Amino acid sequence: MVAKLVGPFFIAVAAILWASDSVFRFPTVSSLNPALIVFLEHLLAVLVLFPWIRLRHGKDYTRLSIAEWLAAFTIGAGGSAIATILFTASFQYINPSVTILLQKLQPVMVVVIAYLVLGEHPPARFFFWAALAILAGVGLSFPDFDFGFLSRGFDIRSIGVLYAFTAAALWAVATILGKILLRRTPSSIATFWRYVFGLATAGALVGSAQISIPWDVLSTKPIWGALLYMSLVPGLTAMLAYYAGLARTPATVTTFVELIFPVSAVILNTVYLNTPLSTVQIVAAAILLVSILKISLDLSGPK
Repeated sequence: MVAKLVGPFFIAVAAILWASDSVFRFPTVSSLNPALIVFLEHLLAVLVLFPWIRLRHGKDYTRLSIAEWLAAFTIGAGGSAIATILFTASFQYINPSVTILLQKLQPVMVVVIAYLVLGEHPPARFFFWAALAILAGVGLSFPDFDFGFLSRGFDIRSIGVLYAFTAAALWAVATILGKILLRRTPSSIATFWRYVFGLATAGALVGSAQISIPWDVLSTKPIWGALLYMSLVPGLTAMLAYYAGLARTPATVTTFVELIFPVSAVILNTVYLNTPLSTVQIVAAAILLVSILKISLDLSGPK
């Protein structure tokens, strides 16, 4: 009995650690450029990962096929760097809880992309739950149902929603490519290259945009503490815990346990960041989570 609880326990730990990320990311984005934050996060992760990967795998971590290199680069550049920058930047425009909840639309995007790219046909009931999830996402993003930006042009809130949706789409693509990469590549090596290519991409964006580095801000303990925490706790530690739990837990159980992440994030953000959701947003969030739960259970069930 205890052995059966080990996997769900690790996934729950990962979910709670992910939820704590926004408590540190939200205040940090007011002091540092989002691209610089993501660059520094990746730098810290690579510095920690490289000695471990070198010791554990020797030179095997460089032995990828051309298709695997392309997948690793796309995951790192798009899913790790650009998506995380957009995710971080959205905190400047909308409630961080809304950003996090919108990421739960990834299963819908994964199925749609898999259908368009791989020709995989979802069950017919998927379309009902997907439409309901998308409508809930709209209600979550625009609880006053004011869509004036469609005629007047993008406003602050719509920019934040666009960033969050784009981040979710890039992570959906990374999920599909991750399945290709993990066919022969150990998860630890895949994680390492994800951070390496993410670091290179974030560095290129920081350099090309000529983002200045505020050394006076970076020299403060709160900022470095937040960067270290985001990189090593909800970043590396959570990912390692998640993979450890995933290997021991059925997909249906994993789907339920993962709901700890958005629920915990909303609670933590409300308590520590004073960013509560409105009544309409709470209802929309509940509908969204139920819809995504239904989709995930259908996709992980027997074929």
